[in-house]
Amino acid sequence: MRRWNIMLHALTLFLAFSGAAAAASPTPCDGVDRHLTDSQKAQWAAPIAKQFGVAKVDVLQSFAYGHWRIVYAATHETDEVFLFYAGDPATSRYVTLWGGAAMEDEEAEIRAWALKDAPGIPERLAACFAWHVSKHRDM
Repeated sequence: MRRWNIMLHALTLFLAFSGAAAAASPTPCDGVDRHLTDSQKAQWAAPIAKQFGVAKVDVLQSFAYGHWRIVYAATHETDEVFLFYAGDPATSRYVTLWGGAAMEDEEAEIRAWALKDAPGIPERLAACFAWHVSKHRDM
């Protein structure tokens, strides 16, 4: 019986450490700022709506690295869209946009697209975006 207790304890420790390691596994979004305040949402909504030619925009998510930012927004007239900015969304026009769905196996293709269509975007931000839309859209 003691042998089973030792084996059970060892298995429990193994699962606990492997779970913690998986939770702390690095992702392409490590180092990308995903924080978005209500103030930022409000500050960006009107300029983005004007750029897009719609009455209203809800800012849903933000990905920032360096001076670049990708803003995920709902226009209420089109599908949700990711807008790529080389500066502050309140004062600059988006460089390119992306919308739609992505398959899990399209991560590399989407990263390559971002690097091509958003010239100057940091590699880390392009990789984070591609990983997010292809594998972790619900984050």
